[in-house]
Amino acid sequence: MTQRRGSTGPGGRRSALRAFGVRPWLPLAATASFCLAVEPDAPAAATTNAISEDAVVPAAEAALAATTPVTQARTWDVSGRLRAVYDYRSMGDDTDEDLYGYWYLNAKKLADGHLDLYASGRHRSDLNGAGTSYADDVYTSSSDSNGDQDTRLLQLYADLHDRDGDVSLRAGRQYIDAADYVQVDGAQLALFEPRAFGGRVFFGNPVSFYSPVSGDRFGGVSLTAKPWEGGDARLTYARYEDDSEDAADDNLFASVRQRVADALQMRAQASLMNGDFRMGGLDLWYFGVDRVSDVLLGVRHWGSYSADSRVYSPLYEVLGKSQPYTYLYARTTQEIAPWFLVSPGAAWQIMDPADEDAYNNSYGHYDVSFIFEPSRSIDASLAVEYWDVEDGDRFVGFSGEVRYRRARTWEIAGGAAYMDYQYRQYSDFSYTSVGGDIIVTEDGTTSRSSPDVFTYFARCKWRFTPHWMVRLQGDVEDDSMESDLAYRGRVSLERVF
Repeated sequence: MTQRRGSTGPGGRRSALRAFGVRPWLPLAATASFCLAVEPDAPAAATTNAISEDAVVPAAEAALAATTPVTQARTWDVSGRLRAVYDYRSMGDDTDEDLYGYWYLNAKKLADGHLDLYASGRHRSDLNGAGTSYADDVYTSSSDSNGDQDTRLLQLYADLHDRDGDVSLRAGRQYIDAADYVQVDGAQLALFEPRAFGGRVFFGNPVSFYSPVSGDRFGGVSLTAKPWEGGDARLTYARYEDDSEDAADDNLFASVRQRVADALQMRAQASLMNGDFRMGGLDLWYFGVDRVSDVLLGVRHWGSYSADSRVYSPLYEVLGKSQPYTYLYARTTQEIAPWFLVSPGAAWQIMDPADEDAYNNSYGHYDVSFIFEPSRSIDASLAVEYWDVEDGDRFVGFSGEVRYRRARTWEIAGGAAYMDYQYRQYSDFSYTSVGGDIIVTEDGTTSRSSPDVFTYFARCKWRFTPHWMVRLQGDVEDDSMESDLAYRGRVSLERVF
């Protein structure tokens, strides 16, 4: 089923902007370099069972307490999540049914606070056999192209460290966050990174779910510095060696962050691939002291670089070759009243005309979101956007949502969207970093066409016990290019512990 592109939310300051399809469009060339995603549900925080002040025995009862057995409270934390998802899609005679399973397990403060363990994985079953080959599945998904059954161990590592976090050794299947989150079976040793000067070394065998890379190797070194208050920097060198091609890629990446003032922060970064310019960027964040406004400004430029031994995304064959381009973006969120926010934004992609093709166009994207939150139980949003793409391709879109929730127990929501365009989503495994842990989820990339699309949706969530939750969502899509309506239903059952 196709889905809509839409405008961004208000910088994460409020949760009210949740309209279906309201999301930023990540430039395709950037996604072809490495795949990023936003995790919708991070694992629930673990509860620390430590002795509280209320448990301290008063001095007057000390003699009695001395004769009473006392059970030592545990200091380790264990949290996890199991989620089963049934996904149904249909349009005319075409249907698709998939069953997904996701699991996460995190154990912290083992071995007297010196050991953490983390594991995650996913399983997928194509219930109607439509995905036996990538070409046969109407609802294309590059991550689901390995047949009817697909089970993946995404992470399984042990992290041994001192209590101050100055020294740590992480071994097992993991993502190297200092180097494009390359997934490896290996280890990384970090030394004194919280201090003024530190760094890490990493090495291992890369993991691929698409092609054998058993003889490939990946490794490097990353140095960190906090030379003054409010500033930190990282310089990373990484090397990927492809055994089958007898070739190697060298990536040099630098990043600097600085708190310019209490309300202003900046980040600059640059990367070289095999000596060629890969990427450079600058971001500025302003957070008003009164917390009723914020501003984000940024620019990225991607160069024309070569990576012969490894392309840094499994979606490379879907997206094609990355072309050089410059991407600029700006967004501000302003609180007009305690219950009303306005968030306008704009983005521009600028390409050399010689580099433009079906997936790489110069464009301007402008949007404004209105967020209403009259009470803690009710919120609503309305988003309007306008696209101006190269060669006179212009279109407008609207989307809106109303949501009612009761504490953390249940919520219901409904909305609609109208767009002059659509995109086909290629879902794939990707990642986000939550408190140092890497959570693997699904995300997508897009290609564009221009029909009229009306979408209507409803969803609900019910936490019927502290540890069990069920989610339901239904969508109806009316696409002017298709004679049949498209339907989608999604049901998930989740156990948190």
